[in-house]
Amino acid sequence: MTQSVNVAACVLTMAGCAPGTSATEKDTAGDSDTDTPGAPNDTADTADTADSGEPPPRALSTGTHTLAHGGMERTFRLYLPEDLPEGAPLIIAMHGYTSSAATLQSYAGLDARAETHGFAVVYPQGTRDRYGNNYWEVGYDFHDGSVDDVGFIRALAAYIDADQGLGPIYATGMSNGGDMSYRLACEASDLVTAVAPVAGCMMGWLAEACTPATPVPVLEIHGTDDDVTLWEGDPDNRGGWGPYLSTEDGIAVHVALHGLDSYEEEALPDSDSGDRSTVLARRWTRSDSDKAVWLYEVQGGGHDWPGAFGNQDIHASDVLWTFLSQYR
Repeated sequence: MTQSVNVAACVLTMAGCAPGTSATEKDTAGDSDTDTPGAPNDTADTADTADSGEPPPRALSTGTHTLAHGGMERTFRLYLPEDLPEGAPLIIAMHGYTSSAATLQSYAGLDARAETHGFAVVYPQGTRDRYGNNYWEVGYDFHDGSVDDVGFIRALAAYIDADQGLGPIYATGMSNGGDMSYRLACEASDLVTAVAPVAGCMMGWLAEACTPATPVPVLEIHGTDDDVTLWEGDPDNRGGWGPYLSTEDGIAVHVALHGLDSYEEEALPDSDSGDRSTVLARRWTRSDSDKAVWLYEVQGGGHDWPGAFGNQDIHASDVLWTFLSQYR
């Protein structure tokens, strides 16, 4: 989901207009995120070197690339620090509804963290819906389920891994991209080692169907005053997106999947009182497991990527890397 600039001007109905451009994500609606000049036009036929004993080819470079999948030419932006070691993690970072890979890359600050900590980042581009907006297929009421985004993410991760020889794969995303992170946790637990959605939610249908073979650790960062992906959820589908769980109920699904039985919370320092919000770090664990579920509750926070917009007491990218990097 993404924040509407003028909610009164565009109320979502099944036959009407879709939610508008995100003020938070500073998107230009319908941004196609096309290839940059000189960027290679890639296909999915790279040979698998994982079991060959040969070093990975390392033919990909930082920049914009394409990958054929499901009869479509899909675009992705890749960031590879120099001298990235084999076995380094890969973070899949997914944009919000109406937004783009380029927009998320511009504000999330993940590239700088990748340089510091030694991981790769890929920003895949969603497809366009009937309103001309970029999106991830997570089961919104106004989408028809025809795009296999789980399959695309699998193919993309395999393609990059075959070229780079990487290690654990993590998923994060803003809003609709956060929703997609939850979907990967439920439907691709063999692929993603851990996920960290920001301002995301679990759709009602997904919560009912979420039976991963191996539950993965989950971190959610979410504002209590989020007026797009509501903290209290929308189980009655009043907003037209489709029923979705409250933030706490969505987290509870994953706490139960892991059988976590210990809980602690920590009020983080209010280092920037001018942002009118504070952060409560809530963590669920189990003594006989290293798996955990975290919820960073941004009290008074909106539909934002903290550190880039809204709350300035934390930076979402620092928090998510701290969480994800535990699972390598």
